[in-house]
Parts: sequence; structure tokens; C-alpha cells
Amino acid sequence: MDALLKKMLFVLSAACLILAATAGWVMAQNFTAGSFNFEPRFSAFGTTNPRVNSILTYGGAINYYVMDNFAVEAEGMGVYVDQNKRFETATGMGSKSDPANGIAGNFNLRWHFIATSQATMFAGAGLGGLWADAKVPYNGFENSVTENGEIGATYALSQQLSLKGSVKYMHIGQFSDQGINAFGGTLGLNVSF
Repeated sequence: MDALLKKMLFVLSAACLILAATAGWVMAQNFTAGSFNFEPRFSAFGTTNPRVNSILTYGGAINYYVMDNFAVEAEGMGVYVDQNKRFETATGMGSKSDPANGIAGNFNLRWHFIATSQATMFAGAGLGGLWADAKVPYNGFENSVTENGEIGATYALSQQLSLKGSVKYMHIGQFSDQGINAFGGTLGLNVSF
């Protein structure tokens, strides 16, 4: 991964941690055991694979808190992959746009390790799958295993609503040039019940 991107991710993570920690420790936790929330979300990713320009995801997730501030999550989303297909020509190599659309699902774990009445800081990871209408990347597969990890923060807008932002890593397919390492961010709105 590019050194500049690593530095930017580190600075963003540190800023989120400092903001959450300085919000002040208070008696109430945001997410109690037995509660659940729904979160519509949108993500955008850049990749390290030269054949894939960007990945956009949109959808939602349901979180159930099995312990205070520790959730299991079921996530479903639509996926758009902006990629290029390379092919041989009489004069060398050519390329053309060959986007893929699909659906993906993940099962994730999320731990809010800093929790105040106003904000939380969390880490999460999960495993799932991607089912696309074209190979992703174009030399990969239409159906792939996905892994993800994220660090982020929530900020309470009201008792039932909170804004969520995270820095996220997503891997699609094999750990070779037939797979994709993607780095980006997610924005969501938690609706608690």
C-alpha cells in the first residue's frame, strides 16, 4: 500500500480515537446487551489491483448486541466494481472498461471499545461473499469469498440515531493478482431500537 495512504489512515484513526476519548467518560453506554439497530450505509474504496479502479457498495446492516458494546452484524449490500479488461491486440495490449455489478453479504463482529453517551470508537471484522455478473477482477471469479476489517466512530444525533464513519479494508477473492485489496471508508446512520 502506498506510504502516503498509510500515513493518512493512521492520522484519521488517531483523530477518531482522540475525538472519542475527549468526549468525556460518562455513566451510560450507547449500546446495551439485547438491543439492536439498523444501519443504511454507503462505502467507497480504492484498490491496489491495477485492473480495478474503484468499488462502491450500498445497502444496510442489522446489529444485535450480545454484550454491552459488542455486536454481531448481518450486512447486505449492492456492489459496483469499476474495472478494466485487458486483452491482446495486433499491436500489443489493449484495455476497455468492464464494470461488474453484484450483491454481497457479510457476517461481522463489532466491539465499541470506547463508549460515552455522545460518541463511541469501535473496531470490527467479518467474513462473507460476493456474487457478481462478471469476473471480479476480470481475471478472477464471479463468486468470491470476502474478508473485511474496520476502525471507526459513532456520534449520537439523538437517543435513537447516531452517525457512523469508518476506515475500512476489504479483500475480494484470492490473495494473488486474481483478488483485490481495497481500502476506503463507510458512512452510515444507526437507527437503534
